[in-house]
Amino acid sequence: MTAAADQLDIRPMGLADILDSAIRLYRHNFGAFLGIVAIAWAPALAIQLYATHWYMSLFISGQPSEVDFLSLTGGAMALVLASVVVYLVAVPLAQGALIWAISKRYLGQPIGIGEAYRVVVDKLGHIVLAMILTSLVVGAGTLACVIPGIVLAFMFSFTIPEVVLGNRNAVDAMKRSWELATYDFWKVVLTLVVLGLLVAVIGAALGAPFQLATMIPVSPDKMTLIYTFSGGMRGLLQVILQPVQIIGTILLYYDLRIRKEGFDIQLLAEAMAKEGETVAAQPTPSLLADDTPPLPPKIDRGHDE
Repeated sequence: MTAAADQLDIRPMGLADILDSAIRLYRHNFGAFLGIVAIAWAPALAIQLYATHWYMSLFISGQPSEVDFLSLTGGAMALVLASVVVYLVAVPLAQGALIWAISKRYLGQPIGIGEAYRVVVDKLGHIVLAMILTSLVVGAGTLACVIPGIVLAFMFSFTIPEVVLGNRNAVDAMKRSWELATYDFWKVVLTLVVLGLLVAVIGAALGAPFQLATMIPVSPDKMTLIYTFSGGMRGLLQVILQPVQIIGTILLYYDLRIRKEGFDIQLLAEAMAKEGETVAAQPTPSLLADDTPPLPPKIDRGHDE
């Protein structure tokens, strides 16, 4: 096998391979992936913690007065509006930047947190529109009947990756996602369900102690602190575990492309072509060059007389 093939290591994968590769890829790039998610989610988590502390302070300390209730309503509306704005920006940015970074590392290329966000900012409008359109379609299917909504959610699972990696607009990305999911629908369902259950079980297990801490009978002041701390730790767990599901989805995305389109062969051919260009660009010593050292000059000593 050539050096190009060894470097790329791109091949069709089963469910176990996808799970194993997702965990290894996250472990080897933990700092970069976590940094990408944390930068976008930090404002959202801060608003969540502030809202938790504010509500607990008002309701645990006693029944608010009428003036307090008006202030509470206005403050709640401001928090909801801020949360909507943050989530419309934080979620698309984090998801798009992480998708780009995962793809780069899977293909053996270096990444940078700043570069990931610079690439995704230019596509933010398409990402937000794609999220809104898929949510509306899936929501409509769910309202009509639950099963169609679930099926549509799986069919449009690769919409955002296609916007980020395929440079497509929202509608074209939805069409492309449909084509990929149709190629092996049941593998898509099984893989995404297992990924979701894995993240949910790990999150529930790690978050259980913090949830149980809120049931401890303590004074109102301490209860406010406990609820805020518990919410912060569960939010942190969500930030840490979120990349696992997205990494698995991207690996599934490439697996479908490999099986459907021979994506690995295409990459191998491109890598070998670049390798050939590099070799061709290097100077080659000429076989006709005279590399022998010059003879020493002949010294004329004359004739003895």
